[in-house]
Amino acid sequence: MLMGAFESLTLSPVWAGVFIGLAAVVLASIGVMAFKGRRKPAKTAKKSPVPLFSSIPELNKAIEFTGFAYDQVSDIFYSLMNPWQRDYGYCRFYDEAAATLSMIIDAEPIYFEYGGKQWLIEFWKGQYGMTTGGEVGVYNTDSKDKDLIGSLIDWNGKLYNSVPDHERLDISMILYKNGRPLFSRREVHWWLTGFVLGEFSQPDELSMDIGIVFPDVEMRDAFVEGLRKTGYSEQQYVIKKLGVGIHYSKPHSPLPLTRTKLTDSITQNRNRELCELYQKITGPYNSMIDKINALRQQNEQLFNQAINIGKPKELFLSLNKIIG
Repeated sequence: MLMGAFESLTLSPVWAGVFIGLAAVVLASIGVMAFKGRRKPAKTAKKSPVPLFSSIPELNKAIEFTGFAYDQVSDIFYSLMNPWQRDYGYCRFYDEAAATLSMIIDAEPIYFEYGGKQWLIEFWKGQYGMTTGGEVGVYNTDSKDKDLIGSLIDWNGKLYNSVPDHERLDISMILYKNGRPLFSRREVHWWLTGFVLGEFSQPDELSMDIGIVFPDVEMRDAFVEGLRKTGYSEQQYVIKKLGVGIHYSKPHSPLPLTRTKLTDSITQNRNRELCELYQKITGPYNSMIDKINALRQQNEQLFNQAINIGKPKELFLSLNKIIG
């Protein structure tokens, strides 16, 4: 039987001010960027030739610091096994702050208990600045860990750790846009991702088929119970041996407080402009190497945004600023 979505969130005046302030900052930044984008470029002296990438390995070595690499076969960027993001874990606060950093994404956290730990397996899909993408992350924490901000806001504020290698899961995912597959991935991982550079999408245009294989029946059943509590009906998942398949379309979890029609519209308009500019510059080229080289030569700012895939480091540092 289908369970209802979570009840409406309640927010204290103090935290309401925090999130409104974050939204105001990003909206102001977007406005400034848009204004600058309309200004005529000033005349500058000729620059020295930009060193160009000659191969995919060279490109991946150069962007390794971002935590991502490019897969030429699938034409996507994906997260590495041991990127800097692994040190930060995950918390609901990051979902709340994502929209303030140009990420309009649907988040679906699934909480459950297993093996004396509290677990979080979360799904994401949507627009990450200049990319359309999807993610599945696996995290856990000891039950005695402090709930950072959940006591002030009516949602789980616990900080979960990225799981170590021996707790990684066999995960598969297919991301669709309006029913058309964009890419598929499968790997034993703690954070399986894929991002299509220059593709613009609204979150409700996207859906994901996700498969997760668990080490035993106990963990599988605990996760399924978490799905049910989140609001998934038996028609939205399937169990086969130790595996669970989920169709993720419309999230059952409440949208982040920063996701409003106004902020979504302003942010997505800017994201669309960036994607259109990317397509304009890279349209004449077929390979990612040629596209990235064209960006480096013609628009350095756009190039820098293009290679910083997914969630930026500012998102993870923002929690430290809040809790001191």
